[in-house]
Amino acid sequence: MRTILILNPVAGNTPIAETQGTGETNEEAILRGLRAYGIEPDVWYTTLEDAGEGLAKKAADEGAELVIAAGGDGTIHAVAAGLIERESTLGIIPMGTMNNLAHSLGIPLPIEAACAIIAKGDTRAIDVGNINGKVFTEVAGIGLEAALFPAAEEIKSLGFISTVRGVIQGLFTLFSFQPTKLRISFDDKKRRPYEAIQVTTCNAPFYGPHFQVAPDIVMDDGLLDVFIYKQFSKLEYIQHAISISQGRRIFQPKITHRRVKSLRIFTDHPVEVQADGLPHGHTPATVTIIPGALRVRVPTINAPGLREEATSPSEQESSLLVSKQNQ
Repeated sequence: MRTILILNPVAGNTPIAETQGTGETNEEAILRGLRAYGIEPDVWYTTLEDAGEGLAKKAADEGAELVIAAGGDGTIHAVAAGLIERESTLGIIPMGTMNNLAHSLGIPLPIEAACAIIAKGDTRAIDVGNINGKVFTEVAGIGLEAALFPAAEEIKSLGFISTVRGVIQGLFTLFSFQPTKLRISFDDKKRRPYEAIQVTTCNAPFYGPHFQVAPDIVMDDGLLDVFIYKQFSKLEYIQHAISISQGRRIFQPKITHRRVKSLRIFTDHPVEVQADGLPHGHTPATVTIIPGALRVRVPTINAPGLREEATSPSEQESSLLVSKQNQ
């Protein structure tokens, strides 16, 4: 089996990474873990010019059956983007600070355990989202959350000055941000008016600093989970962020939740758009789901972001119809 390992050589080399190690020691551990199962990959390295998407496309074009991404969420997302609607299967070795996609799919953090999933787990097809032409595996959104992401990246940067600068920037953005008048069309139906501070569209159960907005989001149902934050006060927003970062959803005032295949968002003035934590312009925004677009190796059981059992295409269409009728 032709296998390509796409490795971020600096992943894990930071005090806040969930998996610690240098580029050299991590590579040695990965190769040792894969070789234990008879997998001998070619190793390709990400660069500043190519975070992994171009490498993944090249691997798929060359007929690689398995493409393993080793790094943080940025590396995983980039490699995944290069494998959408391709025959190659994605393997994940999480080595970043949050590792949300790995958490969503039940992939363990120790390198040896992640290698075992790649060798012995199941291959499942998961959905991928698209917002204004930008694919995402975890989340896309508009409004306050998107405006806050630059500050969050500052806080994640190493150094006291960067952290302080990020906190100040985030507080200024939070307290100066005003609710936006929106018009949203779900599944190409009539536009509905809302006044909200943000619209968060989830494909995966975990995103950001391990936010979990709802406990039942899965990545193989052919649907997007849309959360509209209506008329939150700033204190309510802070309380809500703390709640979902701790895995609780007790404090959820004024949130509308919809499950849809697509949505179009229009605003009375341009509002920031983000996809998987990266800025992607401003509204208007069109968000769609690409069902089963990415093949990925996952645990045989206990993958929180997947349904318990894979269903046939006819069963999936039936579940989508029921969900649509219940909206």
